[in-house]
Amino acid sequence: MGIKTVVIDPGHGGKDPGAIGIHKVKEKDVVLAVSLKLGKLITEKYPDVKVIYTRSTDDFIGLAERASIANKAKADLFISIHSNVAGNSSARGFETWVLGLHKSQAALNVAKLENSSILMEDGHNSKYEAFDPSDPDAYIGLSMRQNVFLDQSLMFADLIVKDAVSNVHVKSRGVKQAGFVVLYRTTMPAVLIELGFLSNKEEEQFLGNDESQLKLASSIFNSFSKYKTRRDNIDGAVTQNNQQEKTEKKPNANISKFEKTNKNIEFRVQIATSKNKVETKSYNFKGMKDVDVYISGKFYKYIVGNYNKLSLAKQRLKEVKAKGYSTAFIIAFENGKRISVKNALEKLK
Repeated sequence: MGIKTVVIDPGHGGKDPGAIGIHKVKEKDVVLAVSLKLGKLITEKYPDVKVIYTRSTDDFIGLAERASIANKAKADLFISIHSNVAGNSSARGFETWVLGLHKSQAALNVAKLENSSILMEDGHNSKYEAFDPSDPDAYIGLSMRQNVFLDQSLMFADLIVKDAVSNVHVKSRGVKQAGFVVLYRTTMPAVLIELGFLSNKEEEQFLGNDESQLKLASSIFNSFSKYKTRRDNIDGAVTQNNQQEKTEKKPNANISKFEKTNKNIEFRVQIATSKNKVETKSYNFKGMKDVDVYISGKFYKYIVGNYNKLSLAKQRLKEVKAKGYSTAFIIAFENGKRISVKNALEKLK
């Protein structure tokens, strides 16, 4: 549980140089350098975290293959790193992207630019079901795909931008959404980073500098550390929670939110335990919006659902486990007080 595997995706590569600056600095080189530096920082600080690169050399890797690498590794996080280009040489700034529906022509143009890499792939028409990266209509279905990891992706994207502004003193262009093929195909929280504009003379010089690349990598690493701490505090506590449940003979369970409203037997699904209180925001719990918390002993315990039938709770349990909470389990309450599931079923007879 928690963050165990991270896939870092340096954009473009090989025959695809990506954006090219005024002084011929190439996107593929910049993003590979930053990606390798980021991966090294993660490995040094968190040796238990597996870092996988979609490419670690100057190779061309298709967008579908990049996502497939992350999916096969069952990664907990996907970080795609790019740099931007614009017709206006004064355009500048740092931004992050998550999968979603674009809200401006400018956002669509960025997605078109990054997705154009698929045209360099052999058999792209069949591989991408005739998806045309230059056709605006093609992005509607792509961008509106249901993304259960959107909240987590947005949280991480926001951390990255804020840290970049604070640590590297770049201009913020914010967190945005658009239909990126590489994000569309991933099955975990995923963020695409645009480090800056190679079409801007000053930013090209900055991005092509080894020291600047390390600063950018370090800033993204700081954001990763914050994100990992949040995820580990929630996901990593579930395993120890099972042992805690076994040793608790008389749990001191108090549920302020449900105490006044639940007068009958209720079944819920417990998903996590933490020594520190975690906000019950959906982005902290893989997009689930009905999370509540109760206190048992010295632990905060997080639950979802509110069912008067065990069968409904079982169905929710399957859904929760599919989201990654593999050790989640069903619990029961009577009038807001914790009781055993067996006792609850007997009372319902």
